[in-house]
Amino acid sequence: MSPVFHFSFESHWRSAPLAYWVHIPLAGQPESYVPAAPPSIPHRGYAVLHVEFEQFDLVFSAPAQLDHFIAVLSTKPLPTSGQLSALRNAPVGPNGHWLSRLPATLKAPRKRARLVQVISEIRSLVVGQEKPDRFEWEDHNIA
Repeated sequence: MSPVFHFSFESHWRSAPLAYWVHIPLAGQPESYVPAAPPSIPHRGYAVLHVEFEQFDLVFSAPAQLDHFIAVLSTKPLPTSGQLSALRNAPVGPNGHWLSRLPATLKAPRKRARLVQVISEIRSLVVGQEKPDRFEWEDHNIA
């Protein structure tokens, strides 16, 4: 079965759950992040990837978020949201971390392995070699 996904356009890229945790602002440089924030598409907004996995809609606004998601869910044992929150060094509690908001059923080892496989497949379809910091949304379903 092929992975199910589509794109939508949002007014800002920060609407994705992983955006805050992946894109770290540079001190003294407003609107500058590491890794870089995704670019806005003129007259549309920001391309947002929706991955349908079972009954869940997983949302990403940049390839760096896909990479982070894959890296975290591939880790054995799964890190705690407290450990991951500490890496961001921000005043947001661990209960606000994207991993704590991920449904528990998706954290089970077998399900996690399947989810990582699906996300990796989708990544290969929507992220090009020439521009690895943005989605190639043009040839895919748009909601």
